[in-house]
Amino acid sequence: MRPIPHHSLARIRQALQDFPRPDLLAQQTLSEWLTSKGVAQSPLLNDVVTFHYRIEPAGEGRSQGSTKAVITQKMNLVEALLANWQGEPAAGYDGFHYGDWAGLPPQDPLTIVERLAPLSPLSNASPYQVFNGLYKRTEPPRYAPDTRLPIRAEDFQAANWRLNFHTLFKQQLDNYWAQHNDDYRQAIHLALIAACNRQVIEGSLSEPQRQLVWRVCGLLPQGDLSISMLNVYGYTATDILYIKQTSDPGVVLYIPGNASPLHAFTDASAMKDWFAEQCKVPNKRNAMLVHFARADWPDGLDFSGLRTALIGLGLYPAAHHFNPQHPGFATSGHWDPQEIIDYRPDTYSPPIIGDLFEHLSLQRKRRTYADTDSLITSNHDIDKSRWGNYLSVATALLAPFALLLPELAPLLVIGGLSQFTLGLDQAINGKSLESRSAGVADQTFGLFNALPLAGQGFAREASVFRCSRPGFFTPSRLSNVLGMPVGAAPIAQASDSVELAFREQATLSSDSLAAVVTRVDENLEHRFMAWLQTPEGVVSEWVEYEFASDSFVRSRDTHMIVPPRWRLANTSDTSLTLSRRRFNATDEQRNTTLRALGIDVEMPIDYALYGQLVRTPIPRLISSVWVGDSVLQGEFLEALAHNTRIARLSGYRYQILLSQQDPLVFERNMRLLRTRAEGAQLLPLETQGFFQAFTQSAYYPQYQAAIAGNGGLGRNLASACDILRYRLLKHYGGLYLDADDRLLDTTRGELNPPLATVMLQATDDGLLFSPPVSNDQLGMYVKFNNSMIGSLPGNPTLDAVSDEILRRYGMEPEFYNSRPDPRLAPLPFQAYARRLSLLTGPGVLNAVVDQRLPLLKQLREICHLLVSPVYDIHATLNFDMFHAVLQQHVPLDRVARMGHEHSWAYT
Repeated sequence: MRPIPHHSLARIRQALQDFPRPDLLAQQTLSEWLTSKGVAQSPLLNDVVTFHYRIEPAGEGRSQGSTKAVITQKMNLVEALLANWQGEPAAGYDGFHYGDWAGLPPQDPLTIVERLAPLSPLSNASPYQVFNGLYKRTEPPRYAPDTRLPIRAEDFQAANWRLNFHTLFKQQLDNYWAQHNDDYRQAIHLALIAACNRQVIEGSLSEPQRQLVWRVCGLLPQGDLSISMLNVYGYTATDILYIKQTSDPGVVLYIPGNASPLHAFTDASAMKDWFAEQCKVPNKRNAMLVHFARADWPDGLDFSGLRTALIGLGLYPAAHHFNPQHPGFATSGHWDPQEIIDYRPDTYSPPIIGDLFEHLSLQRKRRTYADTDSLITSNHDIDKSRWGNYLSVATALLAPFALLLPELAPLLVIGGLSQFTLGLDQAINGKSLESRSAGVADQTFGLFNALPLAGQGFAREASVFRCSRPGFFTPSRLSNVLGMPVGAAPIAQASDSVELAFREQATLSSDSLAAVVTRVDENLEHRFMAWLQTPEGVVSEWVEYEFASDSFVRSRDTHMIVPPRWRLANTSDTSLTLSRRRFNATDEQRNTTLRALGIDVEMPIDYALYGQLVRTPIPRLISSVWVGDSVLQGEFLEALAHNTRIARLSGYRYQILLSQQDPLVFERNMRLLRTRAEGAQLLPLETQGFFQAFTQSAYYPQYQAAIAGNGGLGRNLASACDILRYRLLKHYGGLYLDADDRLLDTTRGELNPPLATVMLQATDDGLLFSPPVSNDQLGMYVKFNNSMIGSLPGNPTLDAVSDEILRRYGMEPEFYNSRPDPRLAPLPFQAYARRLSLLTGPGVLNAVVDQRLPLLKQLREICHLLVSPVYDIHATLNFDMFHAVLQQHVPLDRVARMGHEHSWAYT
């Protein structure tokens, strides 16, 4: 399992759009400068080189003289500009860069050696001369007068100051933060959740630690959580989070830029000991420095800087002493980690108030500007204890994302210009809409990686954070295509919430068409993704289905008058190929393709069959049920009161059946409804004749199990209502509404509610629904919901539904023994919710409808076709005829709206 679904990496890549590119900026700037100097070659193909060289004349066994040299520094011109190249002054300049400091150029080709031979002890000659020069890159490398550029190193260094690169780079930073601050904030939020998921899978976070991190990420209530930036001796980190809570001594450190960046400890003391232990190793100590502002690294005249503090922590319990030649008046000594780490937290590490990720984004923004400004130095005042380069500024911005985008990991491990350019280009552009490879879950990088805990070195996928979109929604494309509002549920609004980034896209298609899959995205829109065989290889693209030719058109080509078509060359192919001729398909071919895409519509569509159905008005009776031992309140009470008024205005009788499971609660509910729902028929559920018969049926034990729920551990009152509603409708007929559904009220200009005028008619075995909806949590997409159902009494289809529920319960008799917590265990809860739907909810109802009511199934599948990306849908269906049939046979959205309390999730 991936730490984050692959398709959501697009959100991380969005944060990299307009990303500051010092590499490209330097290349462009230097190319223009070189051109002005008469050099046409790319600055990447020219090097600035520092030599130590010595001329060895002929004699002493040498037939001819030669000039041997050791390369002490070499980089291409782009690297030199980014690294603030200074060069090595020749002898006589005392280390200063003035005048002709670059030295005298060798007059002959150089022979490069690993080291120069030592001079005779009696020699008075200089051991070597220093020269800094610009050379064309050749293969093999050759350093000679004819490969040396006609540009002095002194001029190159001076140009670096005059090119105003610093200002240009800051302009890129300004633009990036102005355009993408929110993207960056969201990306670091995603990165922290993904890091937690990764470490849960690898076993380096325990269950309490996982929940602690979820609280940090806002996935659970924060409670007594305290989050601050770690400080060492008052030097506050810019990105290391220190996470603790008052109710438990355990603490967590988050150190981004590592593959497993979350480190959990039994208490603060253990954390401080671990931190000090890392400081014993020089490369780890240097890596830790990077997490603090560069200005804090060096010592001051009368105080110790962060570098000294880290060295002292690594030496403890031994004392740290400055070199006698150490400048200034600062003193050192014993650096006790228990005192130095998290030093005076009220002053230097106060708790972060407000949006954590906005704070982290602001910290990183300030750090980029501070580090950039630290690069403005003259050739006289370079402080190499703080010195970095423009690549390091940009790379630090990318550090949190390396565990999500594998292309970035080499930037942190290897560094360098070529790695930066290649890795960032790949990370920004990506490879395709989806990779078929497993990806990056096992990549390791960084020096501070948490290790698996004892006994937890295995995947715990049940504790991985995943999200599904809650609620019932009408597919937006259904209303858009028909040109009018359709459906009894709202349309899913576009959302970019952090939680939905961890939603796995649902796949509806079958394996019979491997080249195209049907996906349902986070906005519950249906999309086709295809693999296309192109000259560059197989690529994935979003496509639309063309009905006429039984082929596919790339979504980005649909604006074209004659877009290219893509088809399967052979049925066994796993990718589509470009079709060179127009193909006229048969209905059989279309049906086969549509079924493979998950759309089981039968073409051609014969609407006349619907006119041949014999339909009878259903009884003008509405029933709602309240089971369990809870007092009516909130939306449930308001909806029942509302529906009582609408039913009365519409000439319908409204009966509300109340459970007597708890007599005191029953009496209180009766009193509430007598006051709020005056005119409704209030009936004790358990004394009704249909319920008495129900208690003697084979269906009743499951109802009892759902109510009792193993002492409440697995109780699901919504499931109990599912079981009961079909027996109620079989007895009474009429219209069943869940307690939170609402009948439509009168609109402006109308005297009566829609229910008063809409004729609800059904066949003897037919059912009335509202148009299909989708519910991500239940795993249902373009299906009928069971919250509102119309029927004639004595309907045999209702018996078939009850029988199927009973059959499925026989296969899962332990279902009501327990239920997972939707917040603490979202993945197990998602599986539970989908099992619940298939057991007693919409899933089982749709299965019976598909089996027994083929014309109703056909209407649902036409809706499925309409919400799918079909290129020529307007030429395919008669919308007016379809809408007329839909209104007659699936009419309940014309009289009511679905509730949104989702009681099945928590009762």
